[in-house]
Amino acid sequence: MNVLVVDDDEAYRELLLMALDEAGMQAVGAADAPIAMREIEDRPRGFFDVLLLDVQMPGALGFDLLEDLRDVGNETPAIFLTGVSGVPEKVRGLRLGADDYLVKPVEIDELLARLEAVAARHLHPRPLVWGEIELDVARRRALRGGVEVELSPREFDLLLVLVRARGEIVPRSELLHEVWNMDFDPGTNLLDVHIGRLRKKVDRLGRPLIHNERGQGYRVVAL
Repeated sequence: MNVLVVDDDEAYRELLLMALDEAGMQAVGAADAPIAMREIEDRPRGFFDVLLLDVQMPGALGFDLLEDLRDVGNETPAIFLTGVSGVPEKVRGLRLGADDYLVKPVEIDELLARLEAVAARHLHPRPLVWGEIELDVARRRALRGGVEVELSPREFDLLLVLVRARGEIVPRSELLHEVWNMDFDPGTNLLDVHIGRLRKKVDRLGRPLIHNERGQGYRVVAL
């Protein structure tokens, strides 16, 4: 299991890293949110199995880091490990998409058990469903109306970003960033070609689902 530990308390962070290493896990430490984001971006998508996030850190809070990750479609399981024990803080963390919330100090055995439980729940996540589209993200399988649609890796990633938007328009710039990691428009029809191929495969099974909102972007409708 690959774990990213984000905590500004160096001594506590090193203690966790040592404990995780002794438990046979591969752990990486980060002292704040910007460093953590770089650690995530410098590795392949899905490299980290779980994030351990402190809440109170200089600059961006752990809440801010998780919110930024969820905004760009990063669904890595996360556990808040913090000295902030109030109910409103716990509710905020869970609503942001955290899987668990532990208050310091925590017994290492309990932390390891929580990590293993969270990772196990995400080994077989529930499929992502929007209308007639069903995506098995773990196995990277796409179905429409129960019929499997054979997609290339790029086509699957495109459809995944569109489905996660739940019918909202996804700008071209966001699709280029999420699927090709481009922060600029290459000035080619790269995106349009892939959308065209995706449409041929998905929309041949029924009414058109993938719509081009001229001048804005693309969206998937739920019939």
